[in-house]
Amino acid sequence: MKIGITADCSSGLEYAPFEHKVKITRTTIHFDKEELVDGIDITADEFYEKLKHTDIVPSTSAPTIGEITSRVEEWKNEGCTDVIHFAISYGLSTYGENLEVTGDELVEGVKLHVFNSNTACLMEGYNAYYAQKLAEKGYTVEQIFAECDKVRKGTTAFFVVDDLKYLVKNGRLSKASGLIGRAANIKPILNLNDEGKIVPYKKVRAHAKAVDKCLELIKETSINAKKVLYIVLHTGRLDDAKELAKKLEASVTNAKHIDVVTVTPTVGAHIGCGIIGIGRIILDDLKEELV
Repeated sequence: MKIGITADCSSGLEYAPFEHKVKITRTTIHFDKEELVDGIDITADEFYEKLKHTDIVPSTSAPTIGEITSRVEEWKNEGCTDVIHFAISYGLSTYGENLEVTGDELVEGVKLHVFNSNTACLMEGYNAYYAQKLAEKGYTVEQIFAECDKVRKGTTAFFVVDDLKYLVKNGRLSKASGLIGRAANIKPILNLNDEGKIVPYKKVRAHAKAVDKCLELIKETSINAKKVLYIVLHTGRLDDAKELAKKLEASVTNAKHIDVVTVTPTVGAHIGCGIIGIGRIILDDLKEELV
């Protein structure tokens, strides 16, 4: 058995601060009639600059069956009998769930397995990367799923948005939720929760205080962990993200590693520019080193 790993663009692996061999399936971003393939036609920096100069709320199309098939065939040509595809949380997109039904029929001679990451951004990417490392060490598909489930269960994220119109327009938040934050400088903190859904968590007055609250929340949820991978995420706020990472490093003792990364355009289309947040993965129970 030889196992290959694929993941969608939502994983942010193209902006990961490490080298990997995961094959990426592409997502298309729609600005009205303009179509741009994430990672080919547009980069993250270009995307967020474009958002600043348009009133259009972009939408996305999930990786097509043809796109996924191409990546699986590439792994087959390298001798793989099995491929594990890491999908963005089923709570944010149903394409992975649908792929589970049709996946076995894609490429003859290759068994396709779909793993619901229950998250997005580099938290998803790290899970796929961990699967790659496990596959290289000879773990079976079942063993990889068991280990990656530990990563999934140890993952959460909190983030602050300036404008909820992107999440509301694309159906990730209800219109009622979208009303918060429009008055009195109230900034909602959102949580990418353990069900893989984006939910309102708390309202805080002023952006700076909301960011500080995110830091407090991520520390509270990680207080009993001995080894934690922290990921500071942003969309067009690199300097703020670096500053937040410094505050995080100075205030925790369990950080195995801290990353500062941009959010891939595939996810950015649904959350907009100006996002800042923190994700974390608890590493205590993993059999192998992730970072």
